[in-house]
Amino acid sequence: MKKIPYNSFLQSMTLFFVNDNIDKKYANLRKEKINQLKAEMSLINSRAGLQNYIRTYEDSLSNLLVILGVSNEMFKRVISMFRIQLGMIFQTEWDAKQTRKYMLTNDTMMERVCNLFLKGSCDSSLKAQLPGFKLANFIIDDNVMNRLKNDDFLAFLINKEFDTQYNSDLSNANIAKIDDTLNEICKIWNLKLVRAPKVDPIGNGTRDIQVNYAIEYPGKNLPIFYLKYSFNITTSRGQTDFKRSIKDLRDFIRNKNVEAKQIVVLDGAGWIGRQSDLRDAWDYCDYCLNLQHIEDLKEIIKL
Repeated sequence: MKKIPYNSFLQSMTLFFVNDNIDKKYANLRKEKINQLKAEMSLINSRAGLQNYIRTYEDSLSNLLVILGVSNEMFKRVISMFRIQLGMIFQTEWDAKQTRKYMLTNDTMMERVCNLFLKGSCDSSLKAQLPGFKLANFIIDDNVMNRLKNDDFLAFLINKEFDTQYNSDLSNANIAKIDDTLNEICKIWNLKLVRAPKVDPIGNGTRDIQVNYAIEYPGKNLPIFYLKYSFNITTSRGQTDFKRSIKDLRDFIRNKNVEAKQIVVLDGAGWIGRQSDLRDAWDYCDYCLNLQHIEDLKEIIKL
């Protein structure tokens, strides 16, 4: 089978991955999360209620930041300020779970964080150290408590929390399609499918090329096919790194295993958004497929 022309490959790409089962899963998770927050956070506007909530639930601080609409990064900066005031010397910042863990053993930190959420600019120390515009975002006031009564607003906030895992589940579903297809092909042709094979371009164990699959013919020492995949909804520098790894594998094949072919599966709106990387990736490999062409693997991988 010939390589799909670049323009045909581009035109057949999937921008957004649709999976009804995953959508239903996260709709249910969102509903469960809303009910959970309503039940657990009903008394967080009092000092006793807030402290009890923090002490009881491991994800309490993360949930508070969601309801307040405060970024994790901003919260880290404030906690770093508190740590410096407590005379602590540190190299890295704490996330919400690390902060909570320390609060459970240190009454001063518990007091300062609760003041941040309950007193805000009414605390003269906080008012002197944090901009009022930022400080106001941390206050658990009547407006924040009313948010717990508004399912639509809670859903809007919670969706951001689920984004990373939702996208990961979609990618895993796409990977499962590839895995199933390769298993079927290898069974038909009596080939060996190796997942995450070690590809050492130098030969001294100092550097590996990331490869998702190698396909071997029984009795041969070297693979006859290598396969890599990447699914991106958003753009990132990681796509440039992935493109370079395709080139590295191409160079490895030319130098160490000239009979092998490299197959790359790319899809998603993130790749459409970085077409310079996409074009290079297409150039560097022997076959470049997207999800619309997964069945082409059955024509490519033959003896």
